[in-house]
Amino acid sequence: MPIFTPTTRTVFVHGRGRSGPEAWPLQAEAQNPDDVFLRRTGQADQPERDADRVIDALGGRGHVVGHSYGTVTAVLAAQRRPDRLRSLVLIGPACFDLARGGRHVERHIRALAPVFALADDPEVGGPEFLARFAAGMGSPPPDLDPGTCEEVAARMRTTPAPWEISLRADTLRLVPTLVITGDRWPLYTEVAEALAAKGAQHLVLRDTDHRPQDTEEGAEAIRRFHAEHSG
Repeated sequence: MPIFTPTTRTVFVHGRGRSGPEAWPLQAEAQNPDDVFLRRTGQADQPERDADRVIDALGGRGHVVGHSYGTVTAVLAAQRRPDRLRSLVLIGPACFDLARGGRHVERHIRALAPVFALADDPEVGGPEFLARFAAGMGSPPPDLDPGTCEEVAARMRTTPAPWEISLRADTLRLVPTLVITGDRWPLYTEVAEALAAKGAQHLVLRDTDHRPQDTEEGAEAIRRFHAEHSG
């Protein structure tokens, strides 16, 4: 009689930008049939809804990897069903609810809260909204054609502010958690250090920005952590 080996899936949760395999080019390149790249559904990301999609995509017990805004969804999935996660990897985490009081986190919220407050204002067009959002992030306005600009702005207007989503600190002690950051964004380093204080491991990849998963070192760190927690 053949021995049945249950599938162990890894669900990848994108950030605010690209979704699906396009958001994880190095991981998608491996063409692992057990990897699931969550695609955006509807107009915008909704962590409360998408956390259930992650749990459903796992099938059985598996791994969840989230990037940036997607880390909020990943933690929500873990806190709802910690029994379904073998491990949790958070890259450039936007889990600001678990890092309140930090200098960079509070500065970030002060800068972006007024932008989110304009989300429903019809007097603020797409280009202005994105310019204000970029300024709050300390970045130049995005160079997008008008149609794409309106599409991206509409998506971001309907996405909840990450710090308004309640996350439970004990989740990081219930599920083995690795946090990966580059060393160029103090904001995400501060969040990662707060998560480490709550039970996570924190890996800093030198000379990388907000997408360390696009480096071979970052991809290998994910693979190694999964191998350590696949039993």
